[in-house]
Amino acid sequence: MDKPLYIDKRLSVPPHAIATSAIRASGPGGQSVNKTNSAVQLRCDLNAFHINETYRRRIARFRDSRITDDFVIIIKAQTHRSQARNLEEGLLRLQSLLRKAVYVDPPRIKSRPSYSSQKRAVKKQKRRSEIKAARGKIRDW
Repeated sequence: MDKPLYIDKRLSVPPHAIATSAIRASGPGGQSVNKTNSAVQLRCDLNAFHINETYRRRIARFRDSRITDDFVIIIKAQTHRSQARNLEEGLLRLQSLLRKAVYVDPPRIKSRPSYSSQKRAVKKQKRRSEIKAARGKIRDW
């Protein structure tokens, strides 16, 4: 990997912070299952480069088992048969994980119900009240 991995406008992971290693994939396979190292393990050391302090706190608060206490993200990609495709998928997963970790929901804007919706609600309540009132005892004077 020779170019940075962009997370958002203010955060990108430099290539020197991501270490990749080829490992053997687990699970069933064909004749070459015990001979080829097609799975890829990515280790992204978040201490190896500068991260904004607010992003650092958000990532630390983000609950994910792939983020260690040492602030290292470990991702194992093994779904594809080719090592190159597993590397590509691992990088996409790393990017997705960091995007989720630093994302903040926009603040909610308070809104009021419209005048006509309030009128409809009152009308519905009155109708319901009349229906229930009709269920009572009938008084014959």
